[in-house]
Amino acid sequence: MRIWTILLPMALMVPDGTLRAQTAEDFDPTGYWTGAIVKEGSVLPVEIDIEATEEGLRADTRFSDWYFYSPSNFEIVRKTANGLIIEDFLAGDAVLALEPRFEQLIGSVGSDGRTLHLKRAPRPPEPLITMTETSFVSADGTRIAGSLTMPQFGEQVAGIVIVRGRGCATRVNGKARFLARYGIAVLTYDKRGSGSSQGDCETFTFEQLTDDAMAAHGHLAANSRVDRRRVGFMGESAGAWTIQAATERLSENESAADPAFLVTWIGPLTSIIQQQISSAATYGASIGLSAERQAILAEVSRIIVDPALTDDEAFAKLDAIRISAQREGWLDRGFGADDIPRTRTDMSKLWLRRFAYDPAPFFDQMGELPYLAVFGGKDPIVPVEENVAVLRGAGSNVEIVVLEESGHGYNFDERKGTLTDGRDILLFEGPDTGFIRATLEFLEERGFLLR
Repeated sequence: MRIWTILLPMALMVPDGTLRAQTAEDFDPTGYWTGAIVKEGSVLPVEIDIEATEEGLRADTRFSDWYFYSPSNFEIVRKTANGLIIEDFLAGDAVLALEPRFEQLIGSVGSDGRTLHLKRAPRPPEPLITMTETSFVSADGTRIAGSLTMPQFGEQVAGIVIVRGRGCATRVNGKARFLARYGIAVLTYDKRGSGSSQGDCETFTFEQLTDDAMAAHGHLAANSRVDRRRVGFMGESAGAWTIQAATERLSENESAADPAFLVTWIGPLTSIIQQQISSAATYGASIGLSAERQAILAEVSRIIVDPALTDDEAFAKLDAIRISAQREGWLDRGFGADDIPRTRTDMSKLWLRRFAYDPAPFFDQMGELPYLAVFGGKDPIVPVEENVAVLRGAGSNVEIVVLEESGHGYNFDERKGTLTDGRDILLFEGPDTGFIRATLEFLEERGFLLR
């Protein structure tokens, strides 16, 4: 029989050879910690890796319940007389005291009643994936920068290109790392003019974004470890239109690989102008606008695309609406920066002047292409009934998932829930897991994951 004895860091040797208890001053916090944030009996698991850098102690924080969480920077860590402080930790500073015998840290986070309990733990093995910087050139010569995330196992794996929604969006590495762990190659990139990509994100057109998505698909399909016949798209929000159009055009190119599947999250399936008009009522209602003002939102979209109006005539109408909305105090709530012109020169920069697309022909000829559409049941931007109706009868390999409590996004804010026995509980902020569960099941059933 072999007996192991493990000595915990209960004491330290001092120069005269005697032992004394570890104190906060002697305490070295670098290393890996696990624990949880607790509030009103609910827990949010957390992992923290504290490192010593040239700038001082820094904490790399991961929330295991937040599948796609990718911190933009490391939190600053400061040692104190009693333990340490992790600055700007989720809901405020985490002020922690040390339990020296078993090396645990316990304290408060912010001022809303959250506590944090951490225990030192062995660092887990790294996931069997690699992430590398990559880039590709779009049709007009613009270089697009991104990240290629590969599983370290399997040959001729399937691939997925993630296309972001409206605006100047950058790559989603957290989502890429998560998906790659299931044995699929993931390419995610900065939209042109954003992050490290070339171009101008304030003036790009729908056609340019479609070209970029096509180039991304070709770049991933050309990878020697990827099966070019099994590379598909995931489109988020307005990115749905981009991947629909890219798939149409790639299918017309005999030398290009056809997309193997499409996944859309909160993505519209009607035409761009129809979505803008239809959402005027639902979005307007969600921000508290009257029916009259909701009608004005829809009218703005019609004016922008009206071919019977010159730019001067359209601007005159739009400017009158802008001045009235500003005077009444709802301009910034009702319109984004590129939804209504502030000056005459803004007319060419308007989103609806740069974006026009109707996916109806795509859905009419979709055939057996696997398509998963995940909607939020309370989405004010992509009205569910209208969009679900488009897919009924379209293609032969379509799945529709409606997550009744979600809106136009994947995450919930902190909220209250009710148990079946009638008790109320606090639910921490985090993702609606229905999005990723539906996606993984869809991809696995069709053989695109290695698991």
